[in-house]
Amino acid sequence: MDREEIRDKALKQTREKLRKPVEKDLFLVKTVQQLDKLNKNFREDVENFRDLYSQHFPELVSELTDDERFVDMLDRFGVQRSELEPFQELAESSTGSAINDEEKQIIEDILSQLVETKETTERLEAYVEKEAKKEFQNLSGLLNPLLATRLVALAGGLDELAKKPASTVQMLGAEKALFRYLHGEGTPPKHGVLFNHPFVKNLPEEERGKMARFLANKAVMAARIDNYGDEDKSEGLREEARERYEELKN
Repeated sequence: MDREEIRDKALKQTREKLRKPVEKDLFLVKTVQQLDKLNKNFREDVENFRDLYSQHFPELVSELTDDERFVDMLDRFGVQRSELEPFQELAESSTGSAINDEEKQIIEDILSQLVETKETTERLEAYVEKEAKKEFQNLSGLLNPLLATRLVALAGGLDELAKKPASTVQMLGAEKALFRYLHGEGTPPKHGVLFNHPFVKNLPEEERGKMARFLANKAVMAARIDNYGDEDKSEGLREEARERYEELKN
């Protein structure tokens, strides 16, 4: 083996040593951030699409208030109101304008983009649901995989979440509201992203702060178990949270 070959082999071995393995929790964080952006874009794009489509079939736009169902129906049956068999009665009395072939194609092209975005978000959700249960089983069991990943994302990673006090975790996602309050606007926030947990949002407003504080405490415990150990205590953590929820609900 000549000097050039030895040099190339050494460089190759060095590159392999320097190549970092993918950190699963950070990949999940980036995935859920992308998912949230796609969901936001989808809502905005559907709103604009509804405005356009209402020129042709305003009654359907009013009838189907759920964005995903609205997109699914048009994708399944077609964009011409005469094609929408489940809504023929509405179509026959519609006050909307007829559309020509070119206008129909424009609507179909936009609809196709919405369907593609929707399918992408579904794939990303499925990935996060599956992998989060493996990567942080206790936190996912306590909250749910998507909410757990969003909390990890806001904290900057699982290790960072495990180090934070519960009072900080309770406010993750409420930074803008807290900033406004500190500058003399509005009231102090009682919760951040944890509001999306059913044990918080389904309570009366005056009890949500207490539940969010309790849940934040358990979330930190779950994050520490996931980060430093390998035990599955998610069922017990979830049950404790449920008991506290029942106390506050009654």
